[in-house]
Amino acid sequence: MERWLVMSNCQTVGLANCLQAQAPDIVITPLDPGQFKARPWRVKLRMGSFDRLLIYPAIRQEVPKARLDRISTHVELPIITFRGYHPDLIYIFNRAKPLSGPISHYHSAIVFACYLQGISASDTLAYFNGHFFERCGYFDVWSGERDRLVAEFEAAGLNIRPYFRDWGRTTAFMYSYNHPRIQPLYDMASALLECQDLPTYRSDLIPHDNLANSAIFAVYPEIGESVGVHGRYEFRSAGNYRTIGLEEYIGRCFALYATLQVSDLEPFHEFRKQVEDIRALL
Repeated sequence: MERWLVMSNCQTVGLANCLQAQAPDIVITPLDPGQFKARPWRVKLRMGSFDRLLIYPAIRQEVPKARLDRISTHVELPIITFRGYHPDLIYIFNRAKPLSGPISHYHSAIVFACYLQGISASDTLAYFNGHFFERCGYFDVWSGERDRLVAEFEAAGLNIRPYFRDWGRTTAFMYSYNHPRIQPLYDMASALLECQDLPTYRSDLIPHDNLANSAIFAVYPEIGESVGVHGRYEFRSAGNYRTIGLEEYIGRCFALYATLQVSDLEPFHEFRKQVEDIRALL
């Protein structure tokens, strides 16, 4: 019986469980960078016991001493990222380190832009409407994100086109930009096995959705309506089933930013133009 090691980002456990559910003749083990760093010596001793490594390439630089060379076969993994439901979600640096806010590291470009412009929290609320979202280009994100995601998987030899058509038919298939629900990971596992010329044993007994207990960013109702799902202004922090509404989310973001030096705050590189464009619209 073959033994596979799966190393990726926060999708590691869900993907490994989905692979295990569809490949009963293979032993699948998940390992994220945090687990390796907690007990590196123990993990390194086990590396030689695996036949195949399924790894997201960016993870290699996080575990340079993992002795991955002891595994003979390496398969590169893509990850599921998708901004179609959350075009307003951005990441912010504080003194060159990711800034954690009310909902993990997830921030709103509109909220941050309003804060930088000196607009009050109460007045910021008024910018959350379909007209302003349209001016921000938020309704134009979906198709480009779909094409990018499909292309990235095709570049890795995985065909998710037939599966993607079913995602999001009744609800958003992402909890945030980089946290998918379990069904896309289940389908990704099928595509991986197909790419390896192995049979898939699919059923309705899919694994537990472990990312459902992670940070969840709201699907704005106006955005949801434009892509055929029900949205609501509900945000939730990791490990907490109490949701907060838009007004509370904005207030808590403003309160956080007020404790910091504005000069220390900067959006991640890929979001800088977005924030500047929104500031120009305000």
